[in-house]
Amino acid sequence: MKTSKVEYVAVYVLSIITLIWIFLPIYTMIVTSFKPFDEVWTTSYLPLKPTLEAYYRVFTQSYYRVELFWTWLWNSVRIAVGVMIVAFSISICTGYVISKRVFSRLKSEYRMITLLAYIFPSSFLSIPLFRLMGMYGLLDTDYSVILALSTLVSPYCSWMMAEYFDNIPKEIDEAAAIDGASQVKILTRIILPIALPAIIALMTYSFMYSWNSYLYPLIMLSSEKNLTLPVSMGFFLSTDDAPWNIFMAVGLIYSIPAVIVYYSFKRYLVSGLFRGAVKA
Repeated sequence: MKTSKVEYVAVYVLSIITLIWIFLPIYTMIVTSFKPFDEVWTTSYLPLKPTLEAYYRVFTQSYYRVELFWTWLWNSVRIAVGVMIVAFSISICTGYVISKRVFSRLKSEYRMITLLAYIFPSSFLSIPLFRLMGMYGLLDTDYSVILALSTLVSPYCSWMMAEYFDNIPKEIDEAAAIDGASQVKILTRIILPIALPAIIALMTYSFMYSWNSYLYPLIMLSSEKNLTLPVSMGFFLSTDDAPWNIFMAVGLIYSIPAVIVYYSFKRYLVSGLFRGAVKA
């Protein structure tokens, strides 16, 4: 069935409107970050007097709201990497166990149990996890946030890894088992190299999820020096004369690592996740 010119035009118009809607906040953030403070509230598509003052204030920590900028940024990096490592370790082991290689008869039931973790919104689990971390004396530490976020990320990653492992021919590890290889050697030396695209994709997903997290660092961390950058950015909204140019500069700087990670591993995100989601 041929598509008419009217339908083509309608699709292009809707696409342009959608792109403008998506990129307008980003454009506003970039433009505002280059404005001086007295120009922030003026309506202009470009800064009239472009300046790097906001970025200088952030990098030198010379504004009182960003006195611990580098500490907060390092806290965010450390927690994101920690979640990535923990979620990777759990999802690899769990995905391998619930795949056809160990419990082939119960693999569908295990998958259903794994996804039951997402019945409740993550915000509903914040209070039980907060109490649990308090019981073990982990509040106001990186461990509380890493363990809480790993709890939310691991079920999905485990399910995806199990689906990906199922697409790897069973004859490969059966041949290794005949040669005397243990399950650990089969997993580490044969299966994991084959599943590398899915592993990179899920590690990237875990990093991005924790990097953008706000709720759990907010409730788990209390000391100012232990906060992550998204939580500390909320301090900007507690004053009447919020320096929006500095605020936008911080937001733009914070988005750069996420953009780098995403575009560096974008091809793995597409190939890894789609291969795990579609049966071969």
